[in-house]
Amino acid sequence: MPSLDVPRVADGFDASQAIRSAAIALFVERALSADKTFSLTDENAATVADICRRLDGIPLAIELAASRVKILSPRQLRERLDERFRVLTGGSRDVLPRQQTLRALIDWSHDLLDERERVVFRRLGIFVNGFTLEGAVAVCGGENLDELDAIDVLASLVDKSLVLAEPEGDSLRYRLLESTRVYALEKLSDAGERELLATRHLAHLRERFAETWARTECSGRTHELVEAFAAELEDVRFALDGALVRPDIIAGGALLAEIGGSWSDLGLDAEGMTRCERYIASLTAGESQLLARLSGALAYLLNESGQKLRALEVATEAVAHARDDGDPKTIAWALRHYGNAATRLSRFEDADAALTEAEAYHVTSVSLDLALLYVRAILTNARGDFESAARINEQLRKTHRILGNTHGESVAAGNLGECEYARGQTRLAITIFEEMLPALRSGKNRRGLATALNNLAGYRVAADDLPGAVLAAREAIELQAPTNAGAVDVGIAIEHLALVAAVRGDFSRAAALEAYADAALARPGFEREFTETTTYNRLTALLRDGLSPDELARLTAEGAALAPEAAIAVALEEYSERVCGLG
Repeated sequence: MPSLDVPRVADGFDASQAIRSAAIALFVERALSADKTFSLTDENAATVADICRRLDGIPLAIELAASRVKILSPRQLRERLDERFRVLTGGSRDVLPRQQTLRALIDWSHDLLDERERVVFRRLGIFVNGFTLEGAVAVCGGENLDELDAIDVLASLVDKSLVLAEPEGDSLRYRLLESTRVYALEKLSDAGERELLATRHLAHLRERFAETWARTECSGRTHELVEAFAAELEDVRFALDGALVRPDIIAGGALLAEIGGSWSDLGLDAEGMTRCERYIASLTAGESQLLARLSGALAYLLNESGQKLRALEVATEAVAHARDDGDPKTIAWALRHYGNAATRLSRFEDADAALTEAEAYHVTSVSLDLALLYVRAILTNARGDFESAARINEQLRKTHRILGNTHGESVAAGNLGECEYARGQTRLAITIFEEMLPALRSGKNRRGLATALNNLAGYRVAADDLPGAVLAAREAIELQAPTNAGAVDVGIAIEHLALVAAVRGDFSRAAALEAYADAALARPGFEREFTETTTYNRLTALLRDGLSPDELARLTAEGAALAPEAAIAVALEEYSERVCGLG
């Protein structure tokens, strides 16, 4: 039987939605056969959906899982799915032996493979989230199995439904079902090949991203690197973790360096920073070029998360490592990161000197040229020359549009909007950001979308469009609230909502929200930029005028002590519903 569709789980997912899914309906039917007291509820619907998803919608696997509700709750069952071949046993005694357990079913399919198919099948288990044809050939080939053999065997495994082939752009991407992958990994370990394949897997990813980055440097089409990273994210995580354990620090560090600051494009700044820090700490002083590149990436991510002082420290280290290495391109990139960090701390002369030196190397790299021009625009804006900064950002926006860099275009447009806001053209800034949103919403860059929404919320408050500000801030919170990576963005959004409350005279709510936001932004060392500072200054002035010192002190203490969930509830559910009529 083919796999059954499993629904996406979103906020508000309940039993009435869940039961419409064929996979969940099958689970409920079999669970009731095993235990008449079982019921699908709003509380367990998401858990049951996750079980069905992790079992890839396989009817037999779902039936076997559902039969265990006699002794395991849905939550307990989900927690034990990593041991699925022990958990999923049972079934009716009058069915064929191969249908009585999930392991027996896959054993039966595996026994029908010839030796070459078994070798490739178990080796494909090293891929976490699918693979390309090139990846399969690079990782699964080897002795007695050349490229053409690997392609033929892959095609045979697809025909036998042990490998799924799914369209991805103008090519195909392949994957194993999760249960099948667990089985393949067991076979890989039994064959004593797991370490060998992990090394090959890392080498393949390192080569793939090195080639992608080389193309990006020549073309300036940075979105290609981001798209590749989004597709391979889980495999990159697996490879980086494994390289530290084996250890294979140099290869893992090289892969991490090729990815660079792309963590931010996926809203994973915190994870990217942690990984860079671990690898930097593990490398020896002799790896100066790799240390320079990783330190540059770390400085970029620190700046993106508002940790300006730490960013400058790390960027300074990046320049020192780069000078030790002596490669002009490495030095120029390190100077770019230093110039960016120095600009954000108003060290304008230092930033200008760094950019001028980097430009003087005349390195052939379209990506570097655009990155240097980006920092020039930021520096020009910070110096108060908004007209020149707007002109540079407009040039960047047009260039990225020609290159097809949606993310680069949105960043340039965002900086252009900030220029307009800084020189008092608030309505124009709002228009620029509203025009950006459709492209950002259709992409994968959650952090970029949250940043744009937060800026838009700030502009709308300034323009007295309070309902519009609430809508933008609310969307930003809903984008980032589920992850710790979004803590800063959530704090900024809540601060804008606090200003909305203060403007409407709700000073108690505003004071509590501001205290929470201020504490949330201080924890990672975030420093407000122009839009956030404008909101903060206006808000604190309103609170000083609207509350007595004792009231303000009490509410500040209460707000700072709020848990994230409580602060979000106050910001969204109560205030948003009352002001905007939103549910």
